[in-house]
Amino acid sequence: MKSFRFLAVTLCILFSTAFFALAQAPKGHLVIIGGGGMTKSIDKALIGHSGGPDAKILVISTASGNPEEAAHSFISRMKKAGAKNLSWIAPTRTQANDPAYVKVLDGVTGVYFTGGQQHRITDTLRSSLLHKKLMKMYEDGAMIGGTSAGAAMMSEIMIKGGRVDGDSIGFKTISPNMVKTLDGMGFLKGAIVDQHFLKRARENRLFSIIFEHPECVGIGIDEATAIVVSNGKDIEVLGKSSVMVLEPDPATIRVDERGNFAGEARLRIFFEGDRFQLK
Repeated sequence: MKSFRFLAVTLCILFSTAFFALAQAPKGHLVIIGGGGMTKSIDKALIGHSGGPDAKILVISTASGNPEEAAHSFISRMKKAGAKNLSWIAPTRTQANDPAYVKVLDGVTGVYFTGGQQHRITDTLRSSLLHKKLMKMYEDGAMIGGTSAGAAMMSEIMIKGGRVDGDSIGFKTISPNMVKTLDGMGFLKGAIVDQHFLKRARENRLFSIIFEHPECVGIGIDEATAIVVSNGKDIEVLGKSSVMVLEPDPATIRVDERGNFAGEARLRIFFEGDRFQLK
């Protein structure tokens, strides 16, 4: 009986230890920018959370239609801000799954995704060896940053772009099955990111997607504005404009006879210097 109890306690400890290890918060930081430019405070966050001016920062410009131009534009800005060690890549899917190519990440402590089309990032990198290495780097302390498309791809559910029905009039209603989504890169858990938020009047789009996925918080980041995520949940706002956070109440969500969502959501708006937490 004593040996059985000893075994039970041992298994309990091992299970608890394994669960605790799996539940550990990432040691790295996310710097998620809403597009439309940056500010000095955002520059400082990108460099500082990468490890300082001497840190090795890698730009991934896969999303852009002109990867070289997009990469060099960011590199030029970072050099003016004091960063010294920058390089860039725009890998193919084959390269992203090549163990030899993935060594390009060795020694890198900061990674930045440029803007463009977010599906190009996920089509090329999601579930690849390079993606897995990036996730491990973030868990171990690296900075992962991105703007516009590089912001949208951060969440597990990624807003791809326009309406499912292809209608060009935009999001005039808050309705189910309206927003094109894909699986994102999954650096940010429990939230869905929308970018260029107030500038492009995307409030209805974000309401629609969080009412459809009420397990998630919606984070709308305006242009020249960013959030810095620490410990996977502690968030600081930087930049010129604001960040809107929508927290849906699942128990209240319903669809009316016209096919529109109704329900309750907590709305919070934050500016530079404000802090909040994800649940």
